[in-house]
Amino acid sequence: MLSDVSPETLPTDLPRRRFTVDEVNQMVEQGILGEDEHVELLDGELVIMSPLGPPHAALVADLVHRLTTAYDGKGHVRPQLPLEVRPHSIPEPDLAVVRGEPRDFRQRHPVGRDVLLVVEVARTIQQIDRKKIRIYAIAGVRVYWLIDLPKNQIEVFRTPSADGTYAERTVYKLGQEIPVPDLDLRWPVSDLIG
Repeated sequence: MLSDVSPETLPTDLPRRRFTVDEVNQMVEQGILGEDEHVELLDGELVIMSPLGPPHAALVADLVHRLTTAYDGKGHVRPQLPLEVRPHSIPEPDLAVVRGEPRDFRQRHPVGRDVLLVVEVARTIQQIDRKKIRIYAIAGVRVYWLIDLPKNQIEVFRTPSADGTYAERTVYKLGQEIPVPDLDLRWPVSDLIG
């Protein structure tokens, strides 16, 4: 009986139906998905995102403040808001620094060419944040910071290609300084994650 089978015991090779950005946007408009639900569309699948713990939330709040100050007049910071990657992804990065003003995006979500920097904070499960590397590269996000809290380091991915890879990957550790994209600034890694 199918009701006796939990999702964890279902075979992983079952056919899956991928959703598109347009279909998910329609689900939100029709109330099938709530705007406040913690889900992201990643490669056509709706993925449930866990709530932020205190260390993760505190780091995101600190970065919002730092990045808002640093990019004043060049862009704005969007914490945990959609970034559209057609046709099958709508990730909601912990932070995105986007060119222009928030009102410029009343009719659409930002896309890769609008973004100066995407930041994801990985505290425990990094599988999803690592999957997003490919998604952000396909979108054309020029710089992606993956802040790895357990390892006290920041992985920086630069120079995306349409095949879903980045040409450059640099790891910054405590005691080093990280360059802030499009600005003549370098921040000590220890100030960001120490």
